[in-house]
Amino acid sequence: MAKAVEIVTLVDNVVFRRGLLAEHGLAFLIRAGGRTVLFDTGAGTAVVHNALSLGMDPRDINAAVLSHGHDDHTGGLKKICEITGPQPVYAHPDALAAKYRVKPGKEPQYIGIPWSREELEKTGAMLHLHREPVALAEGVVATGEIPRVYGFEALSPEFCVLAGGEYVQDRLLDDQALVLDTREGLVVILGCAHAGLINTLEYILQLTGSSRIYAVIGGTHLKDADAERLEKTAKELSRFDLQYFIAGHCTGLAAGAALYRALGDKLLFNEVGRVFKVG
Repeated sequence: MAKAVEIVTLVDNVVFRRGLLAEHGLAFLIRAGGRTVLFDTGAGTAVVHNALSLGMDPRDINAAVLSHGHDDHTGGLKKICEITGPQPVYAHPDALAAKYRVKPGKEPQYIGIPWSREELEKTGAMLHLHREPVALAEGVVATGEIPRVYGFEALSPEFCVLAGGEYVQDRLLDDQALVLDTREGLVVILGCAHAGLINTLEYILQLTGSSRIYAVIGGTHLKDADAERLEKTAKELSRFDLQYFIAGHCTGLAAGAALYRALGDKLLFNEVGRVFKVG
């Protein structure tokens, strides 16, 4: 168990403080278990700027974790490694795949990690590729692959990988979350929750043996969800006894409204520079 936890939002889509930058991306700095962990790195422009503006030294980072391989979560990794020097980076093997967004009538858009594995390793990224859960510090675990149980949490067909010269749907098995075991209960940090918000939270309860989750923070990828999915998601959320849900990045207005109807004042909207502490 981590006795004290501090989560700082370094990158998100919204900012309300002068001197900080917003971008379409996500990054969190977590201090827990005597270590400093960077979860995701934004799209590239904001992560270092915001860290320095908030008085944080990137060289204090002990490890980086990638929630998945999309560029809005990995784009700042090279800049971070250029500052920190050799840096452990934890990710699923599929995070390195050639990822694209493919829409009818439009040219496929590359949305994977902006650099090759060789470029990252030359910069100092020491890649630890894993499918299973990985303990990063006392009370801090990266989930690895998340089972897909709830059928209503379907993957978006526009996300593809280039394999054998063809674009095929990306199953996004690289999607993972970070779990913090605190005095108040579990705190879950999401990248985009491409595996499904309920799938992710349910798996975390099974993984940890816990019965409740204290707080969730991050992206939910509900921005394009239809009314049926939003209704089912809101209904399932009541089982987790959340005290805080800090939603941002890819959540969207309609999903935010649905979550607020379900959670009331337990729902907060995230912003760059937010500091969430437990313990």
